[in-house]
Amino acid sequence: MSATFWSVIGGCGMSLPNKVIKNNDLAETLDTNDEWIRTRTGIEQRHIASQSDSVALLGTNAANNALLAAKVAAADVDMIILATTSPDHFMPATATKIQHQLGATKACAFDIQAVCSGFIYALSIADQFIKTGAMSNVLVIGAELMSRMVDWNDRSTCVLFGDGAGAVLLRRSLEPGILSTHLFTDGAGYDMLFVDHSDEKFKRGKIVMNGRAIYSTAINVMESSIKTALTHNNLNITDIDWFVAHQANKRIIDSVSTKLGIPSEKTVVTINSYANTSAATIPISLAVTNINKGDLVILSAMGAGYAWGSAAIRW
Repeated sequence: MSATFWSVIGGCGMSLPNKVIKNNDLAETLDTNDEWIRTRTGIEQRHIASQSDSVALLGTNAANNALLAAKVAAADVDMIILATTSPDHFMPATATKIQHQLGATKACAFDIQAVCSGFIYALSIADQFIKTGAMSNVLVIGAELMSRMVDWNDRSTCVLFGDGAGAVLLRRSLEPGILSTHLFTDGAGYDMLFVDHSDEKFKRGKIVMNGRAIYSTAINVMESSIKTALTHNNLNITDIDWFVAHQANKRIIDSVSTKLGIPSEKTVVTINSYANTSAATIPISLAVTNINKGDLVILSAMGAGYAWGSAAIRW
């Protein structure tokens, strides 16, 4: 009888640009203020890339930190999956540059795009390769330069986003790790959040968002996806040690936690320090949270598309 393989998280890492912009800094050029931003979003500051920063650079640094935490050499990595909606170039995949910069010479590498849910989608793909026995060590990275896609004159969107990268090293194990992942899509929400390329002065396009529609949808589908993960694994809300949500808006996170009855002390909130870094929010949050071996961690994210998902992980 063949062995049953599991994917376990061996180590986490993160990387952020040095430049920090606080809410009061934005108030100098926009009709907004610190109180308005904090009370509506939970954001206090965000890290913003310089001209010399790139998705590949941030992703490489985060991946290196994950490898160090996992005590795994880059030469032993079999696959690199980069979740990003802001690649350095439309082609080739930014993951290939990260592979080269890491020196992960035997690893295949590719990008995926599921926006804010990208990390969970990438995690699910990596999990399948490990569970089949095809791969032993897989780097899953979320890295974004959202600042290059926002209209800095649009106060409704530019205050929300930041830049950064997070990564995890998944390794093959005979002990449980990722219990399940659950992915969902509803293309009816396609035009609720998108990048508009109609204005030529924005080389990458600019973010256009129907915030009210996304807010209510996010609460509903994240709650549902968490219930799906728990039911699939015969678990209860009380079994959760850490709830790590996509960090888009603190009020969304609080609403989901309250509806499900997840205590605030088990709910990870990092949006105050890093803002919304899209596919990077969950791995960054994992990197800064003191999670103990054996803890049950529930991930949930919803983003443009609409695309959303959840994961149940035994740490």
